[in-house]
Amino acid sequence: MSSPLSSPLPPSPLSSPLPARPGELPARAEERPGRAAGPEELRAVMRRHAAGVAVITTRGGGPVGFCATSLASVSLEPPTVSFGVALGSTSGRAWRRAAHGIVHLLRSDQADVASAFAVTGPEKFAGPVEWRWGPCGLPLLDGVPAWMLVSTRTRLVVGDHLLVVADVRETVVETVVGPGGGPLVHHDGRFLAL
Repeated sequence: MSSPLSSPLPPSPLSSPLPARPGELPARAEERPGRAAGPEELRAVMRRHAAGVAVITTRGGGPVGFCATSLASVSLEPPTVSFGVALGSTSGRAWRRAAHGIVHLLRSDQADVASAFAVTGPEKFAGPVEWRWGPCGLPLLDGVPAWMLVSTRTRLVVGDHLLVVADVRETVVETVVGPGGGPLVHHDGRFLAL
């Protein structure tokens, strides 16, 4: 008697022979399990990916900032992070030249702050946002659980975004965590508490 684990499995669409060259897709569409990738397909996939929320500020003729879910730790030695910013945005134009910036991590009860920085326009530094001029003459948001002063290491244009790799120069982590002290995350087009 054969065990269910020893019986052959039906072929998987992912088990088709490897393409002749790395990065080449199988020739026949029926051998590929997914759909052709375009902006809408990528957006649909990334809506399934939960990401932490940060507000990244710098100067560009005045205070400039944007809401980011692309923040990533790149290296611990030396401390380095990366983030993407839309090239055509005010922040994207500022980051083409910015030497320094501040990355602010948001608490779960700061969805209003994230929303203020997720839109275009000069009103970002008004309304629910409390801020002051901080290190290097940069906009520093008050009441965030942690922030990092960063300096630009390199920039790379990738499609319609600017990828910024930045060295972390200074960090502040608040030691008192009250209500709403968990992180704010973005998932399926919404800000959520974790």
